[in-house]
Amino acid sequence: MNRSAGLIVRIVFGRPGLAAAGATVGRMPRLTGNGAALGRACLCTVLAVLLAPSASARTTVTGSAGTGAARTLLHYGDSLSVGTGAYLGRFLPGWTVRESSGVSLHADEGPPALRALQDRLPRVIVISLGTNDDPGDASRFAGYVRDIVRIAGPRRCVIWSTIVRPPYHGVSYDDYNAVLRRAARAHPTLRLFDWERLARTHPQWFGPDGVHPTATGYRARAAALAKLVTRC
Repeated sequence: MNRSAGLIVRIVFGRPGLAAAGATVGRMPRLTGNGAALGRACLCTVLAVLLAPSASARTTVTGSAGTGAARTLLHYGDSLSVGTGAYLGRFLPGWTVRESSGVSLHADEGPPALRALQDRLPRVIVISLGTNDDPGDASRFAGYVRDIVRIAGPRRCVIWSTIVRPPYHGVSYDDYNAVLRRAARAHPTLRLFDWERLARTHPQWFGPDGVHPTATGYRARAAALAKLVTRC
């Protein structure tokens, strides 16, 4: 196992960080039908990545405890975070990566999870939320984005990934991505990770559902995210 990456990963399937804190989560419409089936199917894709020999070591606790707070990040989000977290540490030598992610996580679960951490939040927070939410309710999603930026505060750097997913019931995720782009312009502490642009350029990175990358795609996503992290 390569310990030079200084990686600490905690993967929680379900609602990371909430149960221990006793936080409550506001309800919102969940995807049903094909949307729910996609959430179940993604578990197979993510597990295939995590069980690959080159990735499995990255899902265990490794690294050193001496990494400074300035080089610590929280990687929080849905199944895309789970898959990306298998590779992220190798592109961030000397960093501590704290992973809190779950398959089918929803955007409304982000604010209470981060609020529960409060002053324990590291300087850099990487977010992947929105893929499992109703694309017809962009205004509610915008509220969750504002909440997370506000919780992070003025001294932290938040990186949020744009969303790549086929339309749900004929509604695309363009409005969600527009919300993220407007928020990044309005808040200097929010950086946009343009996963949508990379996906258009590299369709070969994706599996048949058009949402979850192959192992090659997850590695590329992790590498691109790491570049943004080091610029925070």
